[in-house]
Amino acid sequence: MLNSVIYYSPDMEESRHIELNKAKWNKWSKSADGKGILYEYLRSAQLSVISMAGIKENINFLDIGCGTGWAVGEAAKAADYKGSFFGVDLSEGMIGKAKEKFSNHVNLYFIQGNSESIPLESSFFDVIICTNSFHHYLHPSSAMQEISRILKPGGKIYILDPAADSWFIKIIDKIIKIFEPQHVKIYSSDEFKRFMLEAGLKYNCYKLIERKQKVQVGEK
Repeated sequence: MLNSVIYYSPDMEESRHIELNKAKWNKWSKSADGKGILYEYLRSAQLSVISMAGIKENINFLDIGCGTGWAVGEAAKAADYKGSFFGVDLSEGMIGKAKEKFSNHVNLYFIQGNSESIPLESSFFDVIICTNSFHHYLHPSSAMQEISRILKPGGKIYILDPAADSWFIKIIDKIIKIFEPQHVKIYSSDEFKRFMLEAGLKYNCYKLIERKQKVQVGEK
């Protein structure tokens, strides 16, 4: 008897990738507001990015891959809750938690959506952040095109993600890929620059925050 072979089309691969990520983050949403070294690290890194972005009053702010909305809440707090503050996440579990946490704030909005197709208007946001999420994106160029679309002229994007700028991180990338099917790739700073330029953005630089983490900064 011949063994059956399943051939995955690009659409099937994408659907499988989305479902794997949804399942992972829906599961994590149950404990994503917990305590411990990992959560302290994530929140500290997000605070550093928010501080770097120079949040002001009456700003339009977006966090892509917002999880339970912690960074959105901190950005709103930094602006004295004056402005509009959005979070987008693939996981309905994460978005549900975020809506529950911030249900008493009329100017904080949380939307379930894909980074490659964000259901928000063009040329709207002054500041967009994306922290520890970009390496999960199956089509990074498409995600950057979407970021470019929704940024205002003069608006800025801050991407905190591991950068494959050393042999050590490149090895870590290969190891993660073996054990985590949701993982796509850790990109280098040069790749981030290329994604931004191809999307019509200006690549400003990368900036270092605590523990020598790199934040890729672009501008429309």
